[in-house]
Amino acid sequence: MSDAPLLLSSEIPSSSPITDLAVAAVGGGSLVVCTDRNGAVWTWDPQRDLWQKRSLAYALAGDPLAVQYPGAENELDSVAAAVSGGRVLLAAGGPEQGSALWDLESGEVLRGALYGDPYVGSLATVKGDGPPLFVTGSDAGVRVWGPSVEEPLVELPDSDIDGICAVATARINGRSLVVAGGGDVGVWDLAAGEQLTSFYPDDGRVEAVAVSRIAGRPIVVAAADPGEMYVWALSGDEIDEPVHDPINGHEGSISAMDTATVGNRSLAVTGGTDATVRMWDLAEGAGIGAPLTGHRGGVAVVRTTVLRGREVALSAGEDGVIRAWDLAAQLS
Repeated sequence: MSDAPLLLSSEIPSSSPITDLAVAAVGGGSLVVCTDRNGAVWTWDPQRDLWQKRSLAYALAGDPLAVQYPGAENELDSVAAAVSGGRVLLAAGGPEQGSALWDLESGEVLRGALYGDPYVGSLATVKGDGPPLFVTGSDAGVRVWGPSVEEPLVELPDSDIDGICAVATARINGRSLVVAGGGDVGVWDLAAGEQLTSFYPDDGRVEAVAVSRIAGRPIVVAAADPGEMYVWALSGDEIDEPVHDPINGHEGSISAMDTATVGNRSLAVTGGTDATVRMWDLAEGAGIGAPLTGHRGGVAVVRTTVLRGREVALSAGEDGVIRAWDLAAQLS
């Protein structure tokens, strides 16, 4: 095993910028699902370096207004994925289309969208046991929904964050938590259906959020303009205090972020408009190693996952290339 941080990389066949990606565990491996700037959905099998463009039925075809727009196609740039009953369920939406759900393999719409639905700012899969659930963040707030059209969309209370563009979920101390960011940050207990807390960064708009732990203590992480990352402790149902001063290291804005635990270290991985990927020790509030370079343009999305038995961060963006970074190698 090489000790170089870059484990592998691959370019999307459309040669278009990648706007979002999600990872599903399939057949003992990982399947990466991503959207490109043309609104198309692709999958990448890292084990075989195999790309496939997915044909998805039009999500709004069931709306009576659809007859006024013959030939309309999906316009997707946010995705989330879950595996249920042996099927990969794909939730997706975009800035001109509400969230919907597909069977990824067949392309069948399982839960469609309507023309009046809020446009999507961000999507996430709820982490935890039970049937798959998805979270959508938009200008209309934070909504939780499942595969069945018989289950109503649930809007989380007090989710009036201005311009939500980031949502994330985590299972922390037996609770499923949802965090959303835009003009400010909110945290909800999903089972209780109540907002735990909300707070504001000192300056700038939140571009990415996550929930993690430091030594077992829950924390909320938020990346905001003009390139700072905030780490707050979550004490009970309230934000306690900043763990340390805001972290600043990118030469420009932080546009993507995710968290991971490697060994006993709580990490954040960020991508920036400066075309670099950086890794941070959340307890110390300090960078780890040199910036990870190679992208030819801004990084739009970062997702941490397990690949080939290794903890990795997947990064992608303007150059249409997915890069897999070995987190343990960066720590060594």
